[in-house]
Amino acid sequence: MRALGVDVSVARGMDAVLLDEDGRIVDTARRKTPEEIGALLVRWAPDAVAIDAPPAPARGPGASMRAGERELTRLGIHLFATPSSPKIWSRPFYAWMRVGFRVFAVAEAAGYPPFFGTGRLWHHALEVFPHATAVALAGELPPRGSARTTSAKRAFRTTSLLRQGVDPSPLASLDQVDAALCALTGLWALRGRAAFFGVPGEDALGVPDPRGDRLAHLRAAGP
Repeated sequence: MRALGVDVSVARGMDAVLLDEDGRIVDTARRKTPEEIGALLVRWAPDAVAIDAPPAPARGPGASMRAGERELTRLGIHLFATPSSPKIWSRPFYAWMRVGFRVFAVAEAAGYPPFFGTGRLWHHALEVFPHATAVALAGELPPRGSARTTSAKRAFRTTSLLRQGVDPSPLASLDQVDAALCALTGLWALRGRAAFFGVPGEDALGVPDPRGDRLAHLRAAGP
């Protein structure tokens, strides 16, 4: 069993990390285009690909946030919302989302259609969020203010990798750490141990679910 994680970036290109079923880093790639990610899927043939981006805009006219994003926000896991209006997501800020849409399209062309929470996950592309993965595996939200610096974010997320037996030493940047967290989420999902947030058939944001409670303990603990 192997999962490929993809961290989406506009300015730097995409980083990718391939993990085997034991959480070992099999291979990495840096600063790739969406088309190059598609070529990696063909070459590496993972059992699933986990992408740090939405596959498409929100559905419904005037929607400012998808259901899965709303659910995670209620748990204290904050993330950028995916609007439905082309006038909004065509703005420069949302360029990374548009790149994400392209990565999902390229993945589908390579034989990995988007996973929307129903049916078999194998050989699909799923949406993930590395910060949510790190929180889920840590069992708690990070300290207040830790998201303000790259070093603090990397430390928190690297600790979550270490707790799962993933050796982060080959990872040269926060982007690569995030790609590894994406791949780790893919492995949890392939094992049937991930929660998917959203409306089945429309959106499904995958997060590891170590306690089997859909991260409800985070709500109980508070931010």
